[in-house]
Amino acid sequence: MANHSRASTSYTSATTSYPSYPQDESTTPRPSTSWTSGRPRTAGRPRTAASTIGADQQIICAISESRGISPIVGLAFVNLSTTEAVLCQISDNQTFVKTVHKLWVFDPSEILFMSTAAQPKSKLYSIVETNLPQLRITPIDRKYWAETTGLEYIQQLAFKQDVEAMKVSVEGNYYATCCIAAVLKYIELGLSFSFPFHSLRIKYEPSEGSMMIDLSTIHSLELIQNLQNVKSRDCLFGLLNQTRTPMGVRVLKSNLLQPSTDLTTLTRRYDALEELATKEDVFFAVQQGIF
Repeated sequence: MANHSRASTSYTSATTSYPSYPQDESTTPRPSTSWTSGRPRTAGRPRTAASTIGADQQIICAISESRGISPIVGLAFVNLSTTEAVLCQISDNQTFVKTVHKLWVFDPSEILFMSTAAQPKSKLYSIVETNLPQLRITPIDRKYWAETTGLEYIQQLAFKQDVEAMKVSVEGNYYATCCIAAVLKYIELGLSFSFPFHSLRIKYEPSEGSMMIDLSTIHSLELIQNLQNVKSRDCLFGLLNQTRTPMGVRVLKSNLLQPSTDLTTLTRRYDALEELATKEDVFFAVQQGIF
């Protein structure tokens, strides 16, 4: 890929030391990693995970919000374990219940906020901090949230066959596009980790077309975790989880916590299931391709 050149941006190169961001007193410091601080590490083949509860995945999320009675929230999740990214933009209310639910579904290991939202704390920052205390929050400079940079990253990193579709999907979704810029720039400069050209599976996930299950119901029905023993597989996720890859774990968990209500999507799933159930050669070919 030596013939490719990264589109120029106003940011410094990855060899430049990452700027120091103001840290809130409640923010847990990021633990040291084995990544070197020199040349950015290239993402390799995703690790295969056994079908266990809560497979360890490193997911970085960036959040940005508009202000107003009906705030718009942009989110971008980048999973370093599966080399995939998901963008979404939500029209939320003053309690940010949809945003909190989305964070609960993806369960990121670190959340990025604009430094201006951390000091003083915005309402969304405080709600995330209160409702999801286990998540690590890192404020970063506002200049890294740039729509043009987000579009450049999509052009450079998304699968070639997905680039044009992604451009159409993010058109008009300013906050989501800014978030993908911030999270990828943080991964590149803060974590010294980079993706090869056209190697990142990027998709836009609309907030419509799925059911939202509140957190108390998720706990009460033991969808993801057993109430008596958090390590037990005796929950719906544990019983259904026969996945063999980190991406499979994430997709199953996402489908349990935000079930699709889109008829076309459901019909395609049923058709795929029927084909796998009635054609053994297809079933074993797919299974063989996973390993």
